[in-house]
Amino acid sequence: MKYIYILLIALLPLIPVQSQKARPKFSFSIGNWEAQLVSFDHLYPTYLADPLGVRFEVSIQNMLYSDFDPQDQINKGGGYKGKQVINPGVRVSLLKFSPKSNPKLGISVDLGATIPAIMRAGNNDLIGTDGIYYFAIAGKPTEWLSLRFTKHHICTHVGDEFPYGGVYSPIDFDPNITALPVRDDFIVSAAARPLWFLHDPQWDILQVYGEFGFFYPGYDFMGERSNKPHYEAYYNFQGGAELEYYFKNKYFGGIYTALNVSAYQLNAYAPNVSVTGGYIFPQERDHRRLRIGFNYYNGRSLSNQFYNRKERFMAFIVGFDI
Repeated sequence: MKYIYILLIALLPLIPVQSQKARPKFSFSIGNWEAQLVSFDHLYPTYLADPLGVRFEVSIQNMLYSDFDPQDQINKGGGYKGKQVINPGVRVSLLKFSPKSNPKLGISVDLGATIPAIMRAGNNDLIGTDGIYYFAIAGKPTEWLSLRFTKHHICTHVGDEFPYGGVYSPIDFDPNITALPVRDDFIVSAAARPLWFLHDPQWDILQVYGEFGFFYPGYDFMGERSNKPHYEAYYNFQGGAELEYYFKNKYFGGIYTALNVSAYQLNAYAPNVSVTGGYIFPQERDHRRLRIGFNYYNGRSLSNQFYNRKERFMAFIVGFDI
């Protein structure tokens, strides 16, 4: 029954899809421009395979390897337990200006937030919870290029399994001496659609993107803490490619596959690889969409308390981009 409940939670956001084509509210004209307040239509895309991206998603993970699962019997002849992760995330365009001649272009001020809850399979005990937030200025000067400058914040907290009981898996975590890390990254992003130049919407199926991030320790408007002593490991990089193929009947949606690779100076630039694919609906890029598929991940722990630990898993995912 728990899997049914999780699936129902993931499908609840489908209700707003029915109103996706509704006329925007809170919009007004300024000369040749249209201004819109509080919108869920974005000038910068949601990355389909970004494991730390802001989205609404449920992930049921089969662990292939993990450095930090606290109650696993892996060192005593047992196996790994799985995880269930719920990302209750949302992206909002607070203010967007678009030319009346082409509403797909423009500039916007955006806000995003997600609070992933990482739970143990079997008993649903909370292993950890994070906070991932950003404030951004995004722009789309042409239909094939999107740009964004982001103030990105990550904070993290361990769950209820760690203060109690023994730790059996290969880990040296001690909640009494380990401080919680806080990161405040500035990120410059660009996403491009190289097949747009074919001028055939059916084959405009490829998107590539890249990001450069740098960590400025503490003392800014989103965080005054830097509890981890990594003051010289500033940089991180991320890039990826996505393919979305839509069926000719617009009501059938489409299929997608995506690759995301990231690297952090904190982890000696070891690559983190995420691959995903499945079904996507409706046929509207950068809007509210349902995704059902599978994800493979191999890299640093996605629970940010254990960013210096490795994990590898296969997961079934139900996500909603909003």
